Amino acid sequence: MADYGNSSTNRESTFGRSLMNYVNSYLPYGSYNTLENIERLNPKFTDFQDTGSKRIEALAKHSVSSSTEFNSDSPSAFFNLDTNFSQYMYANVQADKIARLRDYRVMAAFAEVANALDEICDESINNDESGIIIKCRFNDDKLTSQTKTKIEEEFQKFIKYFELEERGWEYIRNILTDGELYFEHVIHKEHTEEGILGTVLIPTELVDPIFGNVQNLMIKGFLLRKPVFDPKNPTKIIDYQLIPLDKNQVTYINSGTWNENKTMRIPFIENCRRAYRQLSLIEDSIVIYRLARAPERLVFNVDVGNMSPPKAEAYLKRLMREYWQKRTFDSSQGGQVNKFNPQSYLDNYWFAKRAGSEGTNVTSLPGAQNLDQLADIKYFQEKLYESLKVPSNRLNNESGYNDSMNMLREELTFAKFIVRIQRQLASGFKNGFITHLKLKNLWDKNDLKETSFTLEFTPPTNFYELREFQKLEIKANAFNTMTQNESISKTYAQRKYLKWSDKEVLVNREFLRKDKEFEWELAQIIAAGPNWKRVAASGQGVEGQPLASGGGGGGFMPGGDMGAPPPGGEGGEVPPEFGPPPEAGGTPAAGAPAGEPVA
Repeated sequence: MADYGNSSTNRESTFGRSLMNYVNSYLPYGSYNTLENIERLNPKFTDFQDTGSKRIEALAKHSVSSSTEFNSDSPSAFFNLDTNFSQYMYANVQADKIARLRDYRVMAAFAEVANALDEICDESINNDESGIIIKCRFNDDKLTSQTKTKIEEEFQKFIKYFELEERGWEYIRNILTDGELYFEHVIHKEHTEEGILGTVLIPTELVDPIFGNVQNLMIKGFLLRKPVFDPKNPTKIIDYQLIPLDKNQVTYINSGTWNENKTMRIPFIENCRRAYRQLSLIEDSIVIYRLARAPERLVFNVDVGNMSPPKAEAYLKRLMREYWQKRTFDSSQGGQVNKFNPQSYLDNYWFAKRAGSEGTNVTSLPGAQNLDQLADIKYFQEKLYESLKVPSNRLNNESGYNDSMNMLREELTFAKFIVRIQRQLASGFKNGFITHLKLKNLWDKNDLKETSFTLEFTPPTNFYELREFQKLEIKANAFNTMTQNESISKTYAQRKYLKWSDKEVLVNREFLRKDKEFEWELAQIIAAGPNWKRVAASGQGVEGQPLASGGGGGGFMPGGDMGAPPPGGEGGEVPPEFGPPPEAGGTPAAGAPAGEPVA
C-alpha cells in the first residue's frame, strides 16, 4: 500500500483510504494496489465527499442493532471476517452476475412477459395537466418563496439530465429486469460549485454497491469494473480495471427487493420465473405434440393369403421398400433412380392379414384431437400476469377496461404497485438532488433538511384517479344526505364530510358570489341586449323605464366600473351585494378565528 502519512490534509487519505482498505480486505483481487491509483482512476472521488444524504449513517450511529463507525479503517469495525465473501458484500468480481442479468433479459424478451412489463412501464411515466412528470413538493413552511423558487429552478435543471420524457420508460424497464440503476454524476473538476452538469448511465453488470454493515443498509461506496480490451482484438476483454466511486458520485436506484440471504438486489421479474418456465414448457409441449401428430398416418392391411410367416414377412418388406421409395431424376447418374422417402416410413403402419379376410385395404388414423382446447395455456398466462401484478383482464383485448362503477380491485392494486415503483425512483433522484444542492452551496445556506421537500411522480391516471373520483362521489353523497337535514349546517357538513379547510370554504363562498354576479349580468343581457351597459348609462331601464335609485355611486356593476350608477334590471333592481371577497391568501374573514368554523 502507498504511504499516505504525509497527506493528512488530503481528503483522499481520510475517506478514500478507509474505503479502499475495506475493499482490499474483502475482495479476492490478489495484490491489487488501488490506493496508489485512486487519484488517477477517479480524479473526482474526493469532490463528492461530504455531499449527499447522511440520514442513514446518522441513524446507525445511534442504533443498537447496526451501530458502527462508518469511516473506520479497520474492516473488523464493521463485522467479523467470514470466509463466505458474497454473504456480506455484493461487490465481488464474479461472472454469475452477468449470467444472472442475461437470464433475466431473456425472460423479459418472452412475449407474455414483455407485454406485462410494457403495461407496467406505460403506466409508470405520466404527464399531469401541465406536462410535468415529477414534481418537487415542499414540506417546510419556514422556507421563503425566494428559496422555494431557487430550489425549484435547480430541480428542473437537475431532473432534465435524466430525460424522463424520452428515457423514463427505459429506466422503468431496467429496474424491472435488472433490479438496479446507476447514474454517474458529471461535474467540472475546477468548478464544483456549479453542481452536477449531467449524468451518465452505467451498465448494471459493471458496478456494484459496497455495503458498510451486516444488514447491508448503509452504502459505503461503489466499485466500477471498467473493461480493458485487447489492443489486437477490440472485442475481447482481457481484464477489468477496478475504480472506486464515492456513494454521492452515483444516483443509485434499486427495486427495493432482496434475495433470500439479503446479499443482492433482485429485480421484480424474479417473481415470474416459475410461471415463465411453466408457460414456456407447456407451449413447447403443445407445439411438439401438434407437429408430431399433424401428419395423417395410413394403416396398410395386406392380404398374405396362406403364406408362411417368413414369406409373409418378406412380402410385406418388399411392399414397404417399394412404397418408401419414389422415382426421381438424378443428373449425376444420368437417369431415373429410386430415392428413399423417409416421410412414408415414419407415418404409416403395415399389418399382414390371413386368408378369410376381406383382402388388402388402406385406412387412415385420426390426427391430434382437441387442438382448439387451450385452457391450460390461458391458465398459465393468468398465473404469469398475476405474478407480475398485471390485471389478468388485460389479457383479452376485447374485454376493455371497466368503468369507475365496476372497477376491479386488481386494477386498484396494480395502480398502487405503480406508485411504489415511482417512489423507488423518486427516492434515488432525491439523493442525487441533495448532492447537487450541496455542491452548489445551497443546502447549508438555506438551512435545508431532508424532510424539507419530497419528489413525487404523477400517479397513473387510468385507474388511480378513477378511484379518487369514487371516493369523492362517496363523500358527495354523504354530504347531500346530511345537508337535507335542516338541523345540520352546510358549512359544518363541508368540513366534516367533504374534509374542506376554512380556506377552501371561503374560496367556495367567493365563487358562489361571483356566480350570482354573473347570473345577474346574464339577466341584464337577456333583458336589454348586449349593449345593456350603454342603456344603463343613459338613465333608461328596460322597456323605457327609468333606473331605480341605487343609493348613489356606491354600487357594484359586474363587468363595469366601481362608482358608476347601478344598472336597472327588470323592475329597476340593483346588483346584489354579497359582501367583500376574502382577503388575499384565503384567510378567514374578521371575527372568524383560524381553525374555528367560519360563519
